[in-house]
Amino acid sequence: MEKTPHKNYHELMKVIRSRIDSVETLSKSNLDAYSKSEIAAFHGRKIIEAIAFGCLIGIKNGLKSIPKDAEGQYNAEKIFKQLKKKGIEISPSPSIMRAATEEERSEHNVTAIIDGIPERRITNEELIKKYQRMHNWLHELNPYTKDEQEVFYSKNQKQLWQDLNELALFLNSHVMSINGEAFYCILKDKLDGDTKVISISKKSEIT
Repeated sequence: MEKTPHKNYHELMKVIRSRIDSVETLSKSNLDAYSKSEIAAFHGRKIIEAIAFGCLIGIKNGLKSIPKDAEGQYNAEKIFKQLKKKGIEISPSPSIMRAATEEERSEHNVTAIIDGIPERRITNEELIKKYQRMHNWLHELNPYTKDEQEVFYSKNQKQLWQDLNELALFLNSHVMSINGEAFYCILKDKLDGDTKVISISKKSEIT
């Protein structure tokens, strides 16, 4: 039996959560600094691939079908570029869910409101740049074309950990929405620590 988009998205978000947790644990480990960054970049690149897959699940949920040339892809950059080429705009939107005020309940007949967090947003173009930067950590440094480890590390480590932190904030609580159908995800619920995903039909624009 084929998994529902909701189940697929929930399972994917649990994988992302485990990778973000791994990066946090890694940052506090006793490994040497270069090894920490190298392994963290591996997880970061996979997180971005999972974001791209999440976009495909969101498309399946809202549009009921996925573009064939994106469905079988595993490379995040290619997926994002193929979606852009087809004019499909979808990406996680950092957001929080809160109880509606009395005025909102009265005016819109809703019990909960989703507010966007603009400062945490990352465009798909920016995700591609992060993906490319992380890729540079995943190959042994060619002594004829690349800087030695210490130089490479000093040039790139600050940007890497900034990218990883931005990804964690980007996904911490977010909406994946298209065509009025959406998932709201919390990677780590405050009450039980679990990853939660709920399906929603968007009635008004998320701000």
